[in-house]
Amino acid sequence: MEFEDRNPKPEHPNSTTPTAVLAILIVLVCVLLYVGWQMMSDESNSSSELAAEEMVVPKTTDSVVVDEDDMKDQKTEVSSPEVAKTEEKTSETVVSDAKVEEKKEEKISEPVAIKSETGKYTVKSGETFFGIANKFNVSASTMKKLNPGVDPEGIKVGVTKLTVPVQAVHTVGPGDILRVVASKYGISVEQLMAANGKTKNFSERGEKLLIPKKEKE
Repeated sequence: MEFEDRNPKPEHPNSTTPTAVLAILIVLVCVLLYVGWQMMSDESNSSSELAAEEMVVPKTTDSVVVDEDDMKDQKTEVSSPEVAKTEEKTSETVVSDAKVEEKKEEKISEPVAIKSETGKYTVKSGETFFGIANKFNVSASTMKKLNPGVDPEGIKVGVTKLTVPVQAVHTVGPGDILRVVASKYGISVEQLMAANGKTKNFSERGEKLLIPKKEKE
């Protein structure tokens, strides 16, 4: 009973407290909405300003417009001297090649002079037309060409004189013995003696010796 007396319950509750709290909450909500709206408007303004700045900022580099026709003309002007030089070099090369070919043709067309010496050989006893050809290392056909009016079967000893191809006709000088003469022309002493109808290894000063070919022709 004493406790109840100390804390007496109010007979009429305070009706203003809930109303005040509700009003405060409404005010806070309004403030928050206002702040949020301000922030959103600021962001939209800043984004629009940035976009405007991007559109207004001028380009730092100047754009150069190049005409394609001018470029083609310049390329043509630059390349034309090079083409001219190339054509000149090509023409010079063709001319030089033509000159070389002309020189080659001239060299080929010139007849080649074959140095050939002949001597007269008198037929001796026991010799035949083909045997004489073998002595001088020439073929029978060559002997026939050099002696067109001679019948190979009708030669006469001491009468028929045959034209024979030789290396040279050597005139014996002082100190010329057959061995020295044969060595000089690269033949054997036997070949030299047979070609001149000698049976002895002897020669006289002033004598003319027929020097046969080294190899058969």
